[in-house]
Amino acid sequence: MTEDDARAFLLVRAVELQDGAEAVLTRDDRREATAAALAGGPAGDDAFLARRAEVLEERLLARFPAVRRATAAARWPGWLDWALPLAALALGAATSEIGGGKRLNIIAFPLLGMLAWNLTVYLSLGLGALRRAGGRGQGGNGFARLLGRWAEPLGRKLDAQQALGRALRRFAGDWLSATAALTYSRASRALHLSAAALAVGALLGMYLRALGVEYRAGWESTFVGAETLRGVLAVALGPASALTGVALPDAAGLERLRWSEGPGANAGPWIHLYAATAFLLIIGPRLVLAAWHAARAGRVRRTLPVGRADDGYARRLLRSASGEGAAVRVLPYSFRLPDRAADRLRQALGDALGAGTRTELEPSVAYGAEDERLATDGAGLGEADHLLALFNLSATPEAENQGAFVAGLRRLGEPRGAGVAALVDEAAFRRRLAGGDARLQARRAAWGTVLRPHGVEPVFVDLEEDEPAALVRALEDGLLRRPTATAA
Repeated sequence: MTEDDARAFLLVRAVELQDGAEAVLTRDDRREATAAALAGGPAGDDAFLARRAEVLEERLLARFPAVRRATAAARWPGWLDWALPLAALALGAATSEIGGGKRLNIIAFPLLGMLAWNLTVYLSLGLGALRRAGGRGQGGNGFARLLGRWAEPLGRKLDAQQALGRALRRFAGDWLSATAALTYSRASRALHLSAAALAVGALLGMYLRALGVEYRAGWESTFVGAETLRGVLAVALGPASALTGVALPDAAGLERLRWSEGPGANAGPWIHLYAATAFLLIIGPRLVLAAWHAARAGRVRRTLPVGRADDGYARRLLRSASGEGAAVRVLPYSFRLPDRAADRLRQALGDALGAGTRTELEPSVAYGAEDERLATDGAGLGEADHLLALFNLSATPEAENQGAFVAGLRRLGEPRGAGVAALVDEAAFRRRLAGGDARLQARRAAWGTVLRPHGVEPVFVDLEEDEPAALVRALEDGLLRRPTATAA
């Protein structure tokens, strides 16, 4: 997807994956957006997902100011592309005094530090490229993390339990991950341009000052002799000498430039040599690197990797649009669901999720065998659109068993966008209930205490006695309510 399409898609995805009873986006909103996306425009999965997200994004922006701030924060601050280089140019010009007084020391030239720093940067970039080529590193930097921290507080301004607040935090993380390579290239482009501008500013300031002052070039050193200096300068300034035609003096000529031997010589040729060296080693390479990152950013922003087939959310939308229906895996924990209750559950799931819903009732997970079952069937479970853990209210809930089972389902399903919900059947408990509602409420509270730390709110139903409409409403709420961001 393009950058704008991907931003809208990830925002709407975050809201829909966190939305539940609060209905940040209503059922009518979603149905109308799907219809609008199917109504026209170019065919293709990405086009459908992008058009649908665009419709829903417009509604979110109109209703919630926090969403508008979040999308604004997620955009690359384009002013950095010109502000940083201009600031660097001004800084270089302001700090480019050639030396103390009117002297230019040719072995302590002000540009030498800048040259050394840039060569160190090139070495670091080369090592980083080798690590990435060997699969030991990723293209990312502090700018990407800064962008995530910039957007994150927008979600914290809302109540942590509100769907919109959770959605904005999830959007910040998803956007950071999806655009890490793009942000890296944009930041690198700005920094390379700034490094080139810093050197240009230093050269401009140097030449402007030299117009009104005659600088004299010479040298002095406690340890370096003329012969050694001649070899060093041949390496450092030899390419610039060949480019400009300005000859380097021999050892005898350098000896005459010692401050102890006289006033030195006019610094103009040396300024030209160091300026040419700066173009060869700083300005030219930095401009090439900036152009490369600009081209790479242009490619990446047109093909951000979102809405892929391994995204369960996108898969559900595409299935729904094609009429295929959702895939639901129901996993009873340590009890067998009676046939009548199983039929009612299948019917209610179809009514809640729409025509074409495919419900698969898995064999019961044995008490204490949840880890083994998740390890054995994990790959297949991750392909479902919804994972529904089914518990019996009569059982005593335990964090290390039922709680661990729900946590394991989240680890399997959420990376692929599968919804995870917990359904607690009260039928058997109600049949032998003695003591009235007090015991029922106490048992419900116990289940909530075990499952809520894992971010899942249990949905209580009676699969044998509840009215069909009430059962459908409960399932809609349970399947659309997403685990909270505070889950363990």
